[in-house]
Amino acid sequence: MKKTLSLIALSTLLGGCYSSPESPNSTARFASPEVNKSPFHLSVSLSTDTLNVIPMDTSDDLTDDSHLRAAAELSLGYGFEFGWAAGGEGKYSLKYQFYGKGREEASSGDISHAVNIGYVSGDDSGIEAGNYIGDREYNKSHWEFDKNSIDVAFISGYRITPELLLYGSVFYQDGEIDGRYYIPDPSSCTRICKTDPINSDGNNYGVSLALEYAFTHNLFGTFEVTQHHADWFNRTQSKSTANFNLGYRF
Repeated sequence: MKKTLSLIALSTLLGGCYSSPESPNSTARFASPEVNKSPFHLSVSLSTDTLNVIPMDTSDDLTDDSHLRAAAELSLGYGFEFGWAAGGEGKYSLKYQFYGKGREEASSGDISHAVNIGYVSGDDSGIEAGNYIGDREYNKSHWEFDKNSIDVAFISGYRITPELLLYGSVFYQDGEIDGRYYIPDPSSCTRICKTDPINSDGNNYGVSLALEYAFTHNLFGTFEVTQHHADWFNRTQSKSTANFNLGYRF
């Protein structure tokens, strides 16, 4: 009996290290429609990032998760801005403000519009639990995958006061997940080894609404709510999330 209880406890402990493939989808946007017209203006920020998580295994619940997100933006001139972000997912983007005054000229009552196109990427890996015969585990599979998506967004804003900007966006992401299961040491397999591919075409889309306040000429904060829909591994989940951002403009 003691041996059986020890094996159960050990299996439970090891099971906590196991995971199945899942698609974590970032819901944080924080893309203002205002861009500095002159080049080489840099801003950096740190925010929360709530993830809309879709597991591949249908026995696993649809969930959410949270990460810290670091981001930077650099104006390029003529209304263009390059962006980078890393958190739940990595993102490179190019924004173009095609309507309204630049950030350095903006005043109360101004309306601004911009488009943003980005490349979103991520990767993940883990070990999926095998089967047991007595106290021996077999067919334990490692897995890994890469995820790549194109992100397109339309952003509009209204400057309520010189310090307060209200803006929102509609966005769409289209991408794919490409990976595999593998056995590091095939000699450990007592049954057929799993070498199945991990593939999924998926998309994310939704809307966001944000309120940005400038505490000083350089320091600003943003509160954002997002309605996010994710479709991966033939499973879907819609979530309403809220994220906070604190940034500094040089």
